[in-house]
Amino acid sequence: MTNCLSGKAFPHLRAWTIVAELDDPFTITGKAKLTKELQDRNSALWSLIGCDNIPGNTTGDPAKFVDLSIKALNTLGWKIDEEKFLEAGERIYNLTRLFNVREGFSRKDDQLPLRFRKPREDTGWKITPADFDKMLDEYYAIRGWDHDGKPTKETLERLKIER
Repeated sequence: MTNCLSGKAFPHLRAWTIVAELDDPFTITGKAKLTKELQDRNSALWSLIGCDNIPGNTTGDPAKFVDLSIKALNTLGWKIDEEKFLEAGERIYNLTRLFNVREGFSRKDDQLPLRFRKPREDTGWKITPADFDKMLDEYYAIRGWDHDGKPTKETLERLKIER
């Protein structure tokens, strides 16, 4: 089992930020929020047993695929809107994190691959350990997790997750 954020197994599948970063790729600003939003969206979509390549290959826009998924669920009798759909993804992501925390994962395991610390050959840009710590602090705060990456009591209550 790998941690939600660790670079140990296919982290690009959890939040593929590449397209969203095209306008301003060489900054840490806004990346924590972007990552959280994409993780929640993908978790909700994956709960439908769908591949996240489908949005780009069918609609050209993952947001449209979210809309299509919500319409399909409502057609099947669910009463769900985008907010509730994404909240389901957030709940899934927090449940995954709780599992990982239970198994001993913590902040120490939330790391980028070492190659991100080395300057890129084409631009010289890199992510310093201080920048990564700053992004991780921001990410944990946005997620409603404590400094070590554990979901807070308030977050679990808001998402109606019982422990």
